[in-house]
Amino acid sequence: MYGGEIVNESYYKLTLEKQNKIINAGYKAFALYSYKKASMSYIADEANISKSLLFYYFKNKKEYYLFLFDNAIQFIKNHKKQYASDKKQDLFDLVNNTIEFRMEMLYSFPYAYRFITKAYYEIYSELDDELSIRKNKMIHIGKDEILDIVEYDRLKNPCDMKNLINMIFYIADGCMRGREELNITQINEIIIDFKNMMESLKKNYYKEEYLLNK
Repeated sequence: MYGGEIVNESYYKLTLEKQNKIINAGYKAFALYSYKKASMSYIADEANISKSLLFYYFKNKKEYYLFLFDNAIQFIKNHKKQYASDKKQDLFDLVNNTIEFRMEMLYSFPYAYRFITKAYYEIYSELDDELSIRKNKMIHIGKDEILDIVEYDRLKNPCDMKNLINMIFYIADGCMRGREELNITQINEIIIDFKNMMESLKKNYYKEEYLLNK
């Protein structure tokens, strides 16, 4: 998905299934352990490849780690393009679309979000400069961007928008946390529950005319 000069081009000659296996092995290792303690041997075993082959694709642990972070950023950016528009959007349509994407990502890359969260708290001199650049990119993919593109006039009190979005993020985080091992059926059940909670919020915060025929 992304990598530039930090990954051997032969990696991209692998099947998508094998590429994703190598990605998921890294996300899992760095989600469970700190950068310093995560073992490349453990990652190789998880990916079902030799350690020497892993180092053939990625020169060292640092470049592999940064590749994983870049991969996550690109995955999210690709999703952003789907709702990029000059037209203001309904908050709950946007949220439901986003949560479905995140659940899809959770299914394809179970430990990706835990990896990203943990990366924000990594303190290791070997990573500092390059990881800071990547963290700044991630900051632009969040609540402030949603505040810029949603329709405020649908709310009974438009001043509630920021608090409402914070509430939605908390609910979404609770729905996704600790779901790494779920199958697609279980993930879909969570999406249904989440959408029901969104409907309850919508009834409380939206003007009556925007609830009709919804």
